[in-house]
Amino acid sequence: MGMKRTLFALLSAAALLSLPTLGVAQQGGQAQGGQPKPAPAAKPAPPRVPQFALVPLSGRYLAARVAEQDHDYEGGADEIDRALALSPDDPDLVYSAFRMRLYAGRIDQAAELAPQVLARKPGDAMANLVLAVQSIKKGDYRTAEFQLGKIGADNSLGPLRESMLVWLKAGEKDYAAARALLAKLKTAGVQRGEGVGLIDEAQLDEMAGDKAGAEAKYRRAMGLDKNNLRSMILIAEGLRRLGKTDEANELLKSVGEKFTDTVVMDGMLGPNAPTPKPPTAASGISDLLYEIGSSLVADPRNQRADLALIFYELSLNLRPDNDFAWLLLSSLYEQFDMTGKAIAALGKIAPSSPLHWQARLRIAALDAKEDHFDQAVSRLQAMVAEKPERTDAALTLAELLRTKERYAEAAQAYDTTIQRIKGSDERYWPVYFGRGIVLERLKQWPKAEQDMKKALELSPDQPHVLNYLGYSWIDQGLHLNDGMKMLERATELRPDDGAITDSVGWAFYRLGQYDKAVEWLEKAIEQKSDDATITEHLGDAYWHVGRFREARFQWERALNQKPDKDRLPVIKDKLANGLSAANDKPTVYERAADGKQGG
Repeated sequence: MGMKRTLFALLSAAALLSLPTLGVAQQGGQAQGGQPKPAPAAKPAPPRVPQFALVPLSGRYLAARVAEQDHDYEGGADEIDRALALSPDDPDLVYSAFRMRLYAGRIDQAAELAPQVLARKPGDAMANLVLAVQSIKKGDYRTAEFQLGKIGADNSLGPLRESMLVWLKAGEKDYAAARALLAKLKTAGVQRGEGVGLIDEAQLDEMAGDKAGAEAKYRRAMGLDKNNLRSMILIAEGLRRLGKTDEANELLKSVGEKFTDTVVMDGMLGPNAPTPKPPTAASGISDLLYEIGSSLVADPRNQRADLALIFYELSLNLRPDNDFAWLLLSSLYEQFDMTGKAIAALGKIAPSSPLHWQARLRIAALDAKEDHFDQAVSRLQAMVAEKPERTDAALTLAELLRTKERYAEAAQAYDTTIQRIKGSDERYWPVYFGRGIVLERLKQWPKAEQDMKKALELSPDQPHVLNYLGYSWIDQGLHLNDGMKMLERATELRPDDGAITDSVGWAFYRLGQYDKAVEWLEKAIEQKSDDATITEHLGDAYWHVGRFREARFQWERALNQKPDKDRLPVIKDKLANGLSAANDKPTVYERAADGKQGG
């Protein structure tokens, strides 16, 4: 609704800017003295339709800009196309429509506008690249090479042009030229990495019919990129094409075991597994475009993630079965809060793909985000039953249930996850931590404490575990020295984390050191000013040091910061009556009368 209101406001503003003259013509206007000017009786003024056409043009353009700012590229493309229909020869509108179509993934439609863009800017890199992609799809590599030649070497896409030429020459079956260009890039330091470079060389050998050379290079690459999932899959596919099926399957099994949290290799290992497609110029260039998109996303200096979107879309336009591109494209859509498009992208990943399981997990999580929570739970429960040896579906289910405060069901899902864990690996600390949180919320503190300790045993310096356990101990009046040491260590690890700083302040509060509590809680407010718990804590501390007016101000703020429901009556009581024995209690537990909680 927020975007729609903004959109209508902008459209209205455009109308107000364009309509005064039109209003006088149609309604007769007013004389300077403020008296209505009578309309001529015999010859009424005709409506001025041509001027009215300016209103939708301005409105469409503004609507497209609003949509673009909200990352609604589909809506933006529709609006700018409508504007272009009203003024098809406007070069600025042509370029805006070209660009918006790219963002929306309408590559073929963007290509229709590319000649008009180039008529004004012959060296425009993106327009030339889009037309080159169209030629590559048709297998017309010479035209694609000609198109890329229009991109200047000083352009940011210059290095991409040189890398693409390698594959274009291979597509033209000029393998000597392709290898020479690849060697030149390697010497210039432009190659993407030794392992990836060897895979490129192996694929060129395959295209040239040099099976022995391709096999040797795949084997060398295998020892260089063991931690790169995508490289290992490309190598296995190459070995399978070369008839080394048993070795390829062993490699895939080892990859599946190593990347157990992200992939399932069943689709590639089964008796009906599809034969990998041979490398082509189009697939090689698709991979290049995909890697540029990935580099843009990974680069912290890049403030334009939407540019990565274009390169992923171009990659998929050339090779629609590039599952890695679909996966990362969905992540971008999710980042832009375009959940429906993220789910649609994940749905493009084939069941035979090792990424299909991961895609299903993400779809379930996105369903929950879209308020289809019961559907998400059903999907995950089916996946938990489908592969009883895996932990990821059970863990995803547990975490979703925890976010919805369905703690009893979450505890059961965590139990299932932990039953399936084999060994004591550090990576499992979040599982025990998550179950510990759930058990603490269910008021089963001894079990929760045991899980927190297990999480720290697996990963001793996890600041959030140190914070949670230390906070809980001190909040209950247990193990005060050990709890304070944990909190001090957590603040060393995360000095700018407002929640952890708040824990230290609350610890001093529980110890009766109110001056120190104020000092730490004021720091916590600076770090995390919109947290109702921190704000309430600061109000409590102010009250104890005699700053009563400031205390009530903080409690009033806490009420407006969406506190937990059980805190609402407590905060209101503090506002009405100040702190008292009845409302000045721990926010998690009252200390057990027998003092036997904890361990």
